Amino acid sequence: MTSPWSCARWGEKPMLRCSKDTNGIMGLTLTQIGLILASGILLAVVFSFVFSNDWQRTAELQAQASSFSNLLSDIDNSFFEQTSRFQFSHTDNIYLVKISTEYIVITSEGSWGDRLIVTNKLLTQPWPRSPQQNWTTGDDLHAYLNKTCGHRGTENDSIPIENFTQLYQEQNNTISFFALHPFEIQTREPVFIEKVTIFYNQTKRHDFLLLYQL
Repeated sequence: MTSPWSCARWGEKPMLRCSKDTNGIMGLTLTQIGLILASGILLAVVFSFVFSNDWQRTAELQAQASSFSNLLSDIDNSFFEQTSRFQFSHTDNIYLVKISTEYIVITSEGSWGDRLIVTNKLLTQPWPRSPQQNWTTGDDLHAYLNKTCGHRGTENDSIPIENFTQLYQEQNNTISFFALHPFEIQTREPVFIEKVTIFYNQTKRHDFLLLYQL
């Protein structure tokens, strides 16, 4: 008996007219085609939603970074000493805020487990301080100067230039330190930004922009 696939001689390719397959790809029903189209639309909707959600979260982080940077600049450009308080927004999304003397970096987890990262260069250079150091606030600094050099660094009680040089060098040393070890902000607690003026060598003055949490 001759096989239906043996329409050609040995060594020859079978003729197409011998094929008994009458289904092929056209065997897909309208229901199957509809399911494929529906799956494609659903995937497109899911990707669009995830992209939109991550874009919105990134925009929120960017807005907070910009607001913080602008506040630093506003206080630094003021003509008098002042202290301002900044509170990062409380959201359901957990995010991490780190600050050096030149940048603020905010990170959060994306929808696919990746990291959303916002980096803003600060318009002015703050001096991060922590309660574990020998002084934190402006009042602490005046008290520290009075204790170490016998003068508070105020307009009527300026410090010697050598003490100011030492203080200024201490601030410069923090630039490289915080570049490697950024100051981590507790986002549930307020951040205080304080402009303090130190007078030295009788008539000269210098402003420091302190950044701390209590």
